Amino acid sequence: MKKTGNYLVVMSIVVLAILINVNQLFAADTSCKTRYPIILAHGIAMNDIPNAIEYFNGIKTRLESKGATVFISQVDKIAATGTKAYQFANYLNTQVYPRGYAKVNIIGHSHGGIYTKYAIKFSSYTSPKYGTKTWSLPASKVASLTQIDSPNQGSPVADFALGANGITSGLVGIGVDTLYTTVFKTLFGSSESDVYVDALANAYDLSLDGAAALYTKLGGNSGISGVYCQSYMHKMKSFLCMGVPQIGVVQLLALTMPIQCGADTIGYKSSKGPHMPSDGVVSETSAKWANYRGMEDGGLFQIAGIDHCNATGLPYGFTGFFSAPDKFEAIVKDLKAKGY
Repeated sequence: MKKTGNYLVVMSIVVLAILINVNQLFAADTSCKTRYPIILAHGIAMNDIPNAIEYFNGIKTRLESKGATVFISQVDKIAATGTKAYQFANYLNTQVYPRGYAKVNIIGHSHGGIYTKYAIKFSSYTSPKYGTKTWSLPASKVASLTQIDSPNQGSPVADFALGANGITSGLVGIGVDTLYTTVFKTLFGSSESDVYVDALANAYDLSLDGAAALYTKLGGNSGISGVYCQSYMHKMKSFLCMGVPQIGVVQLLALTMPIQCGADTIGYKSSKGPHMPSDGVVSETSAKWANYRGMEDGGLFQIAGIDHCNATGLPYGFTGFFSAPDKFEAIVKDLKAKGY
């Protein structure tokens, strides 16, 4: 009888251990469940279009599968920084804060790291085309701001685009505005037609001179009081100033690498340089801001490195040995560990 009793006790312990392990196996993954929701902010020329273009390719799904609450903000694709800031603040004030969130964690890619900073730093912007816009987005409602490949001090690519316009820049700008709006409206519906489209203003804000002025206005390398601020950078590999293609895939921004590399080589506006290393569009010097977390090129097997669009998985999600969802997951886990 005693042996039977001992046997039942042992079996009970074994069964309990199995049940605990099974429960842990099927328990929800909350490794990305941050204190405050994640807001993803897109860059220039493209946004997140349902059933058509996933700007943050596979990233929202990955983060949500690990417990994060994620929103993808939508602003005009080609508009002045201040106008985008106005739209971004409105998005938070109408789509996010009313749900009861006291603060948010913002992760902005490219221009998304600039207009979001502008939205927090200021509360109004006057556009020659669209007048004055005002908003409210106090720093007290933002827990953190993370920039990824953001052109804080501009990009030669924007200068090249403006220079190509030459004396006809005004006419070309109007043409680009009309064409861009028409194409997106035709392909994806009226909701994808920019409201405050302004190609010239957007390009100037990202040019070396325009961005330098904006950089100073926004406080230079200093962060935002009361907000945890950090920046990340990626590196596209080059050979003789040409972008290196990944096996089986030609990198989307390979054609912009010669502009960056050439600008660095010939000292183009050297007071604003250097322009390399870069992700094909933005140099490391330009991307550094606040708490700089370093530059990643994907390692030995990532032959082409990581270009400006690879950083979010654009355009097709395949980025060689680099995984954008993995990178964003690591960033969000780090934010969680810091209490945000």
